[in-house]
Amino acid sequence: MKLKSFKIFTVILLILCFFSCEEKEDTAKTIEEIEATAPIISVSEIAETIEVLTTIDISVSDNTENVNTTISINGNNVFTTTQNQFSYDIDPFEFPNGATNLVITAIDEDGNETSKIFQFSLLKLLYKHDYGMSNELFDFYIAINKMESGELITSRKIINNVDLVFYADDDFEKENLVITEYWLGKNSSFHAGNSQAGLKPGTVRLTSDERNNIVGLAHDGLFIKDEEFTLIIEEQPDYHYATVAAFDYSSNILNENTYKILYNSEISTDVFLYYRGNSHINLLEDYRYFYNNDFSNQTINFNNLNSLTEEMIVSFSLPDETVNYSFSLFGYSNLKSYQENFLRLLYGDAGNTSTLGFIINYPYLNEYEILKKTVKFELDDGRIVILERKNNLNVEIPNWVIHQTDNVVSVNESYDHLTFWLKLENVNDGNSDFFTRSYITSNNYEAIIPFEDIEMPIDVVEFLDNKGFNVSSDQKSGVLSLELTSYENNLNYKDNIKYFPLGNEYGDITTMTFPLNN
Repeated sequence: MKLKSFKIFTVILLILCFFSCEEKEDTAKTIEEIEATAPIISVSEIAETIEVLTTIDISVSDNTENVNTTISINGNNVFTTTQNQFSYDIDPFEFPNGATNLVITAIDEDGNETSKIFQFSLLKLLYKHDYGMSNELFDFYIAINKMESGELITSRKIINNVDLVFYADDDFEKENLVITEYWLGKNSSFHAGNSQAGLKPGTVRLTSDERNNIVGLAHDGLFIKDEEFTLIIEEQPDYHYATVAAFDYSSNILNENTYKILYNSEISTDVFLYYRGNSHINLLEDYRYFYNNDFSNQTINFNNLNSLTEEMIVSFSLPDETVNYSFSLFGYSNLKSYQENFLRLLYGDAGNTSTLGFIINYPYLNEYEILKKTVKFELDDGRIVILERKNNLNVEIPNWVIHQTDNVVSVNESYDHLTFWLKLENVNDGNSDFFTRSYITSNNYEAIIPFEDIEMPIDVVEFLDNKGFNVSSDQKSGVLSLELTSYENNLNYKDNIKYFPLGNEYGDITTMTFPLNN
């Protein structure tokens, strides 16, 4: 009986031993497999061609804690990290143009290794413009200069969209740029060179559609006037025609009292026109206006136009130093129409303070929720101030003061943009051509007058010299000035490019122009 029990026990023990040995063997195999597993590398999509600074996101997973990851480009190690998730910026200006190999290698603490290879093409995008073509009226050039030295890097006459894109060679050393647009009139007296400084290589200007999306505007087709009606004003005075000016409609004068109003059927909600007498003083007698949201043909009598009451007239005083002024009043139905600049011109005036005085009167009209006032006044020392205000108009001279030493100008207070202006005179007798240059830079307290240092393309120089501007000579005569601008809303567009405002996106604007020593 004991022997039989012993035999049973021995069999059970052998069975247990067999399964135990098999489990240890399987466990050993699992450990070996884990130790032999290489890291896994995941990489965000990489474009076939990289032209600007591009970020790739990388993650590395492994069963061990310490993984060393290296990035090499064209056989040269450029980055090493032990992080599991990280990013790497590919800057085309740090590598040669052309076919490029990027290898990401991850090695864990057990020596297991994984590599991923990517192939793409590199191009050094220098600058991409957004608009402009040469045509029968103008030759249009884009020139790119180094900001520090003013040396011309490249230039091109713009014939098609392909010409708007500029690339750098491998020998270009990365530095900030000056981008200049040259508009040269073939049969026009207008010629201009507009420069913006401090742009980084790889800058891409936004298109108008892209800017519209940023500021929430929808301006597609606004200039299409697809409907019209006729307005007849009987017994209107002989001294003046009606003034009709708006963003979304316009007028044609058919005869002395008949107006054809052309408007955009999608957005036009009302029509406004006004008459202004000759006295420039008495608005109660001289100002009449017509406001109507009826777009059908109609006839009205001048005496039935709206006139003002004393309560509808607002006044402000110009500074004592004012010599000349101009004033405009714009109406907007609501905040959205203000933002998109669906303006109606409600009133305009201009004059000399020696004859008209320093008090400006203008109408306050309840038909429009928002009234924007723009006043420009020239001071007796040559300074010019422009104020654009949505609400209250406090006509004050900004506190900006400048000091000029040779070609260096310093400013006492901060601002958003500084613009140098140079208007060159044509040396040919009897020729009314002019060439205006502008140079925009950021808000530094000190700036160097740039025009002598900015190298111009030879084609542009020859064109202007043939017109009589002598831009290649040291004997140039012109008017030099400095303009400071401050915005209520300082929009930070991509690459810090200054754009002409869309609508009223900048809000209230303050500008002062200083004459400089010439």
